[in-house]
Order: sequence, then C-alpha cells, then structure tokens
Amino acid sequence: MAAATLFAGIPAENHAFYHRIRFAVGDPAAWMQVDDGQSLLIVRDIEMQRAKERVAVQRVACPAEFAPAEGLSSDRATATAQAVAQALRQLGVDRVRVDRSLPYIFAWHVQQAGLALDYDPELGVAERRAKDAQELEWLRAAQRVTEQAMEYACGLIARATADRNGGLKHDGEPLTSERVRGMISVYLLERGFSNHHGSIVASVPDSADCHHAGSGPLRTGQPVIVDIFPQDLATRYWGDCTRTVVHGDPTDIVRRMHAAVLAAKQASISEVRLGSNGDAVYRACCQAIEAHGFRMARGEICDDPVMSHGTGHGIGLEVHEPILLDTANPPFVLGEVVTVEPGLYGRRDGGVRVEDMVAVTADGPENFNRLHEGLDWR
Repeated sequence: MAAATLFAGIPAENHAFYHRIRFAVGDPAAWMQVDDGQSLLIVRDIEMQRAKERVAVQRVACPAEFAPAEGLSSDRATATAQAVAQALRQLGVDRVRVDRSLPYIFAWHVQQAGLALDYDPELGVAERRAKDAQELEWLRAAQRVTEQAMEYACGLIARATADRNGGLKHDGEPLTSERVRGMISVYLLERGFSNHHGSIVASVPDSADCHHAGSGPLRTGQPVIVDIFPQDLATRYWGDCTRTVVHGDPTDIVRRMHAAVLAAKQASISEVRLGSNGDAVYRACCQAIEAHGFRMARGEICDDPVMSHGTGHGIGLEVHEPILLDTANPPFVLGEVVTVEPGLYGRRDGGVRVEDMVAVTADGPENFNRLHEGLDWR
C-alpha cells in the first residue's frame, strides 16, 4: 500500500488547489499524486482536453472512468468525490495527505472507502509563500495598475473644488467616499481588474477605524486614506496599495503623523529580508511610531492618533494570505511577498496610512511601489 497527496474542490474558488495546478475551472475537480510519483487529475469530461494542454500531470481523467459499482451520483461534487475515492483505491493508496482547504465531501468519501486521512496544516502554504518568477511578475504588474488607480483617485480628491462650507465637489456634484470608490471600480474594470472587495476612501471620523470603508462627503483640509486592493482578472493575483491625500493644507498634527508613518514604513521594509521575520518587522514599526511620540494600541479606536493593527500581510492569489507581519512568525522565505502598511488613526484628527508591496530577494527587500508617498496630490 502507498500514500498520496490530494487537493480537491473547485479550482476557480480554492486558491490552494488552483496554485497546485494553475487551471481555473469552475466545477469540482481533484488532483492526486502517489508517493511513487504517479499523478492524476480528475475533471469534467468537457474540460479534459484543456486540462491535458495546461496541467503538468501524468493522466487526466473524468469521474465516469472511476465510477463505483452502484454508479455515480447526478450531483457533480458527489460524483467527483466518489471518483476520487475509487481512483485512490485503484492506485493502491491507503493513506491520504490533505490540506486545510479540502472540502468535507471529499474527506467523507475518502474515509468511507477505508482510507486514512492525514491532515497537514502546512501543506501548500510554504509553496504559496515562496513566489516563483512568474508570480513575482504578476504581482509587480498588479501593483503597477493599482498605483495608476491610486494616482487617479488621489488626484481626483486633491484637485476637487471646495465650496464655502469646505465640502469637496467634482463636476459640480459633492465628492463623497462612496462616489470615489465607484469611480475607482470603473477605472479598474476598464483595465481588466476586479474591485469586488471594494476600496477604502475614509476621512474624519470614519478613518479612526483602520478598516472603515468611509462614508459621506469629503472635506478640504482633512486627510483621506485611500486603500485600493484589486485582483487582476487575467492572472488572478492582487495589488494592494494605500496612500493618504489632503485637499488643501494639512494640519501640523497630520504632518507629524505622516512623518511618523513614513519612518515606520522605512524601518519595517529594512527587515523584509532573509534571516528576519514578521515579528522583527512589527517591532521595527513599533519603535519608529513610538520614537515619533505616538503609541501602539492594538484593536483600539481612540481620540488621539494611535496605531491599532499589525504591520502587514502576505499577498498573492488572495489579498490576505500567510504570513502576518506581527508577533510569533516564522522566518521569511525567498520569494515571499508582503505588504508593509503602518498607520496612525484618531477620531479627532483622522488617519494616515501608507502601504507598499515588498518582496524578499537574495539581495534584500524589493519594493514594487514607485508612487510618491506625500499628502499633496495636486
């Protein structure tokens, strides 16, 4: 008897499975590899030819080729899970190594076939953390378009007109957080990017909460956090960038907040390297924030400016994926890509955040961002 590794589900939705085969079908499928090297991909019959052309696997089959004696279910997911169990048995497998993303329907059918499941929480995680050359280029390309959208959005705010009460207007109509988010979405869609998670366009008082999307009219003299994180529809990889814009002149406290955030970002990026880890990045960020007279207050929303979150996260096929730039993290790996996004937020003065995307290379951190970091976007 032998052991095998199994990934299953819908590749277009299951990022771990898609990363393994790089084939984004929207129906249930399964990939398995026996420890002796035999590999098999099970897909719907109408997908078999495309799969043979695109997936590096020894054999491509459809569920009907592994039908149990009682026949396959008319339900696609059930039929695929039945076929997986039969295929594993025919391959002489008695133990199956599975990852965190395996749907229970596959686990149940494999167990009903008398095979043991070995759950490996790290299966696929390390491979996704270490981006290959193609993935790095896809992320660079996604970040370039994200920066173009950022320049468009921040310029829109900075060049708006202010009415006698300080409210911003564009083309004669009030400029609101909701309106800017909609314009960002249209801009991205025209360039082949989806903004289905939305964007953040937040000012006082919403920006006291670091993840508030923002609401209502924008005003002159107040900082506006713009956070854009779209997905490239062609490659499925994500961009993620934050900048802060002020229409008119920022206050002295906002200038101080901005200087502290930039110093924290620079200190943090210097730790995105081999031999370091997310904890070191977070500590460098904290030290810079505190050296500028501000404080860390995890999870709090305060009147005075504080930094209330970790320093960033991994990015790739998901906008948020391992690792976190926070406490208790494993060492960085070559090819890892993370966001670095320190910020300060308060109810009274608003918020400031600046975020870049950074890769771990043999020569140190590579910052994918080229966009300026200032508050003036006129």
